[in-house]
Amino acid sequence: MNRIYLIILFIATVASSALAQPRPTPENRERWKSELRNYKHDFMVRELDLSRDQQSKFFPLYDQMEDSIEQINTDTRELEKRIGDDASDIETEAAARALFEQKSREGQLELEYFDSFKTILTPRQLLKLKSAERQFMRRLMHHNRRMQSARQ
Repeated sequence: MNRIYLIILFIATVASSALAQPRPTPENRERWKSELRNYKHDFMVRELDLSRDQQSKFFPLYDQMEDSIEQINTDTRELEKRIGDDASDIETEAAARALFEQKSREGQLELEYFDSFKTILTPRQLLKLKSAERQFMRRLMHHNRRMQSARQ
């Protein structure tokens, strides 16, 4: 559920160190995000054995879902940042509840997209989808560790 958050964290870590800039420009960040998305698409095509027809139907929906999950994560982080030490207990509790509900909202969104995905993917591909997402994240994290080791 937090894979988008981990991807964003990974992107920020790699982009800031790889580009050796105090702050990546929005253009660089978007280009890097686009490259990462393309790499993920290629990975999913291989792992799920997607046909061209499936790719053309699946990826627009999948990207839309990931963008929505990313927005949930962004909104939640912004809410958490807005709550300062001077916030009332009621405001703080409401923010805490939103943080705890984040995964539930992500899960509900994924279930909504599941119904669309099952019209495009076979049952076997649907089953492999979550495994492929986890495997993609593991590869990203492994790549990140290798890059950090090489810099040291």
